[in-house]
Amino acid sequence: MNQKYRGLYFLGATLGVGLIIIALMKLMSFDPISNNGSKPTSIMTTGGHKVLENKIKELSVSNVTPQQYNNLLIEINTGASQNLFNQAIKDMLLRQLNESYRDLCGEKIKTLLQADPIKKDQVYNLVSHLQSTFGPNKELTAIKDKLKALDYYTQILPQKVTAFINQGFADFDNNQYKILINELEKMPNLDQNLKNKKSIISVRNSGVSRLQLFYRNYTNWSSAMAS
Repeated sequence: MNQKYRGLYFLGATLGVGLIIIALMKLMSFDPISNNGSKPTSIMTTGGHKVLENKIKELSVSNVTPQQYNNLLIEINTGASQNLFNQAIKDMLLRQLNESYRDLCGEKIKTLLQADPIKKDQVYNLVSHLQSTFGPNKELTAIKDKLKALDYYTQILPQKVTAFINQGFADFDNNQYKILINELEKMPNLDQNLKNKKSIISVRNSGVSRLQLFYRNYTNWSSAMAS
């Protein structure tokens, strides 16, 4: 083979190898998923959020508590952080949890307020958690005002009666006596539905009886001192 043909052969072989390399590079860079537009943006498991949805549906007036809400909130945030479901599903679960929890707490508070005696500690617990989680509103403020009035007439006012009686006859104040009797009999700042409860009536009657007995004893003492 002369010099001329050897040069042409070498050039052809070089071009052939170059074309093969280019073809291989195109095949390696081809991504069928990205070309058809269906490449997923996040990992999503269909079963993970369904379990949480069912847990939210299982909440009821009888079993709803702040602790349950907090536990479910942690599970939702943990599932989202682990990419078990996407942001849209997380938002949906949070919306379902918040709506269900607020509605059920509202019903439970009404039930607790209807009890006799009222289960104040449970009501306080629910109201405080609702306020800290979702912020205060008129309904929650009204409930807290009712509970404050209830505390006054069932705890603070009886303590005032005891303190008045313990002062003895020598320091008897007729105006203070009338004020205490009036507060007990009328309970002016207490909700009418609460006034009619047997537990409240019992506290009122007990306070009135104690004051009236003390007053009778005082008048007897005063008459004896004057004679």
